Amino acid sequence: MGVTQGRYDRQVRLAGFGEAGQDLLRAATVLVVGAGGLGSPVLAYLAGAGVGRLRIVDDDVVERANLPRQVLYAEADTGEPKAAVAAARVRALNADVAAEAVVGRFTTATATALLADVAVVVDCSDNYPTRHAVNRVCVAVRVPVVWATIGGWCGRCSITLPGAGPCFECVFGPPPTTPAPARAPVFGPVCGATGAIAAAEAVKLITQTGQPLVGRLATLDARTGELTTIATERDPSCPACGRMASGG
Repeated sequence: MGVTQGRYDRQVRLAGFGEAGQDLLRAATVLVVGAGGLGSPVLAYLAGAGVGRLRIVDDDVVERANLPRQVLYAEADTGEPKAAVAAARVRALNADVAAEAVVGRFTTATATALLADVAVVVDCSDNYPTRHAVNRVCVAVRVPVVWATIGGWCGRCSITLPGAGPCFECVFGPPPTTPAPARAPVFGPVCGATGAIAAAEAVKLITQTGQPLVGRLATLDARTGELTTIATERDPSCPACGRMASGG
């Protein structure tokens, strides 16, 4: 692999990872939904790890108020589409990675095209309709989802692995009838720490290494520095995954 091998040398040396794991990453396509506070570190770490293709979907533009936590962007990017700027940053970070920008939203109408050849989805979205759309569509077509949420000083991360554990809706219930508050407060480093966890979970799923957060919810409280993991259970009556037999 020459230069490529040198780039990933420290990663390839990980116990249980090896060149086989790197080959799996190189062959994988990952869909990252949302290129904001969570999407920024997720994209940077997946690009650094050598994921073969990153498909980035976001319909928003860079705002100056984003910059403290959305670390892929600079002052000069203000007003530009996040997906396009993020894709350019990914290419600059790692020429091995193909970055595809989709300026739009993940919806039931766009899902088929967005999920083409995707091994894992990382849901970094910031609104309830998108989170629930990602969850329900991916459960139906059996695509794993690493999902993360942030708010204030706290971040959370887990995995929806269809047929093998609870889904997002099992944990948080059906879509709420009221929208999330606009401009909710958030501590920037929480985005970085939670996004790093989400990126690690995506790499673990692709390379089949470690113990993924299936049936467990990792919660970070930056005020205390505590990272806790709690067990989550499947809801047999869940509208998204309740009829799917465990392991089936």
